[in-house]
Amino acid sequence: NEYLCVSSENRVLVNRIEFRNVTFRYPGTKRDVLKNLNLVIESGKHYALVGANGSGKTTITKLLTGLYEEFEGDILINNISIKMYSQEELKSMFAVVYQDFAKYEISLKDNITLGNVNGYSTQRFQESIEESGLIELVQELPRGIDSYIGRIIKDSLDLSGGQWQRIAMARTLVSNASLRILDEPTAALDPVSESRLYENFEKINHGKTTLLISHRLASTKLADVIYVIEDGAVSEHGNFNELMTKNGSYAEMFHSQRRWYENEN
Repeated sequence: NEYLCVSSENRVLVNRIEFRNVTFRYPGTKRDVLKNLNLVIESGKHYALVGANGSGKTTITKLLTGLYEEFEGDILINNISIKMYSQEELKSMFAVVYQDFAKYEISLKDNITLGNVNGYSTQRFQESIEESGLIELVQELPRGIDSYIGRIIKDSLDLSGGQWQRIAMARTLVSNASLRILDEPTAALDPVSESRLYENFEKINHGKTTLLISHRLASTKLADVIYVIEDGAVSEHGNFNELMTKNGSYAEMFHSQRRWYENEN
């Protein structure tokens, strides 16, 4: 599920991340999911990972957040091996929303502020509601942000998949983590709503470091750097215009996906 960032005396600011010749296979399996993977993430930029299912995109985030420690090569954070950091320090660096995000059956306010239990401000909280598209929901709920959601208590309200996803996004926005990671958390949204949500996400995170994984390539157009992951390694990288000019794997996937949506419409 989610990797929640909490305020901590051991909070570490992430300035640079480097995957250096990283090879990894999941325990009990024989196939290398990552194969001598190299990539760099620098502070203040927006990044995107794209590639087919099973190419290794989510595995990158799981290694980065310390969920798996047995790998070949090295992952450097601020030029220090990730293995030198404690779990508490790693938790302070990242706020992650995965596709199978958590649904906390508590109040809407508490759902969001779990992303930064002790350090959120009223302004930041309000911004997270606005930028994740939750204003209309707040206005509809009987007690606004203090309304209980889910099915755990009497009179609490269950939400649609899209509304739960927006709450998970808001949890990330209220966090003070150095790197915010979105790993395909918007599957219940249509492509237009998803693009608008990611566009707002980019605006509110101006000057911060973000990493987006999305199978809808139109959502990656605003990234400063797009890494194309194929067979466990980076096959090409650059911004949207550079990759379209190269006319390689990214351009092929983008045109193919655009034709598919056009045919669907």
